[in-house]
Amino acid sequence: MKKILFVCDGENYSYGSFEFIKLIHLHEPVYVKGLFFPTMKKASLSYDSYAPGVYDELLESRQEAERKGIEQFINQCKTHNIQCLEVKKDAASWNKDFWEKETRYADLMVISQELLGANLNSLQPNTHMLELLRWADCPVLTVPETALPPEHIIGATDGSAESMHALTQFCKMFPQYSALPAKFVYVKNEHNKKIPDRRLLKEYVSLHFKEAEILKLHWDHQKLFTTWLGCYKNALVVTGAFGRSALSNLLQKSFAAQVIREQAARVFIAH
Repeated sequence: MKKILFVCDGENYSYGSFEFIKLIHLHEPVYVKGLFFPTMKKASLSYDSYAPGVYDELLESRQEAERKGIEQFINQCKTHNIQCLEVKKDAASWNKDFWEKETRYADLMVISQELLGANLNSLQPNTHMLELLRWADCPVLTVPETALPPEHIIGATDGSAESMHALTQFCKMFPQYSALPAKFVYVKNEHNKKIPDRRLLKEYVSLHFKEAEILKLHWDHQKLFTTWLGCYKNALVVTGAFGRSALSNLLQKSFAAQVIREQAARVFIAH
């Protein structure tokens, strides 16, 4: 049994995240810990900023949305016979120490590509998503809100320890996807066909996937990767974190950020 973290804030309940957890549960029982935070805003509600009665109505509306999200989680888990624990957190709990410890004792964290912290910034990956990706000690799966079960696996490789660690973590987490067509891509805008450690990569993926192909794409990933990815229906992208200490800056410039922003595919990130 695997332990999965389900993360939501305020009224931004992620049905897409829960749908993927249901897919995992079809293959093996899971234990899901729901972590529910208050609605993220650029500024907290201030009583003096509103006319009499308006503040109380807004606060109650926000709290009601948060309660409904927790109820929805509990009901969905009961309906699908998933063991769960719901935990309501305050805004102050959203910090590095909390997330490092919480994720250290989990197999996977699942978050929405669209909804996480959307009240704060709808352009993803926003600050809160980048913080989670930087602080998490377990792999993180980002999911679109509307997606069908995976049909293709796309592994990003550059010969680094990070990219191989992500791949091995994915294989351990999702052995049920070994039968899906898998492509492992090295993207570099150059004319030669060289791929770092291609022989060793081929040995590994041939043992873990029934239909694996290694290829090199000779263009700028920031301009064309999501266009190329669109050729593969319901893809799931596997990638390393490209250096944890500088993840916020690097991810913003990477193809992973582009995929998340466009909700072009699920993205599995491990570091």
